[in-house]
Amino acid sequence: MSRSTQIEWTEHTWNPFVGCSIKSEGCKNCYAMWQAARIESFKSAAHYIGLTEKVNGRIVWTGKLARASDATMRKPFSLPRGDMVFVNSMSDFWHPVALDEWRIEAIEVMRKNPDLVFQVLTKRPDEAIKFLERRPNFRFPDNFWFGVTVESGKTKGRIDTLRRIPASMRFISFEPLLDDCGELDLTGIHWVITGGESGVVRRPCKYEWVKRIDDQAVEQEVARFFKQWGHWTNNPLVSLAPAGVSANKFVAQHDPRGKGGSLLDGQYVKEYPVLPALKNQADVFDLCA
Repeated sequence: MSRSTQIEWTEHTWNPFVGCSIKSEGCKNCYAMWQAARIESFKSAAHYIGLTEKVNGRIVWTGKLARASDATMRKPFSLPRGDMVFVNSMSDFWHPVALDEWRIEAIEVMRKNPDLVFQVLTKRPDEAIKFLERRPNFRFPDNFWFGVTVESGKTKGRIDTLRRIPASMRFISFEPLLDDCGELDLTGIHWVITGGESGVVRRPCKYEWVKRIDDQAVEQEVARFFKQWGHWTNNPLVSLAPAGVSANKFVAQHDPRGKGGSLLDGQYVKEYPVLPALKNQADVFDLCA
């Protein structure tokens, strides 16, 4: 396997279209806004022009979306077989401004690459329901993994919508985790990802929030993947730093993996769900070692 992205739970990103808009509190510090502005400043990708603007000194989405180039649309055909691909890291596949023809074109590319897994993550699962209502005979390919972002208890209603999606794999990304999500019904969910917010203007992530989700995933027999604390100040190891020792350096020494470390109760929790869509499952299960 190869990896062309720093997103630990996948191996590649693919953006058949780009651009987005703020949906909920988890979008406030979206890394993709800043990255889109940076790409636009290089003037190397015409479809990024006009996706962002500066408002009160902050980079924000304009709400414009654009289809990528034909070469980008064909990118999955050149990726190593058996790999996992995060779709639309620079957009939301189910954004209401996106054209159905873009989505269908991208899904057909996925269908023609059955030995890749495509991970589609959204804050707008209701738009996917509308898409399916417009096309009652449409079926997602088995290698289409459908996920929703849930950053707090305020947005966990997305899980109920996710359950209505006829996908072979359903997953939840509790990232950035901004609050206690409370009791969770994970019926029909195959994978749970947790993680704290990173970046200069990050918001805190508490151990209790992560632990409560992780415990419920264990109880309900759902695969778990804890990505990172986001910043060393969120890491519980801070409380163990000896007097006179920099807490930052102590955390970095004892938990160097991920931003701010990623140990959860002394273990790296990096599980994956069962992967029936892959022809060579053994390659992927090596990641769990």
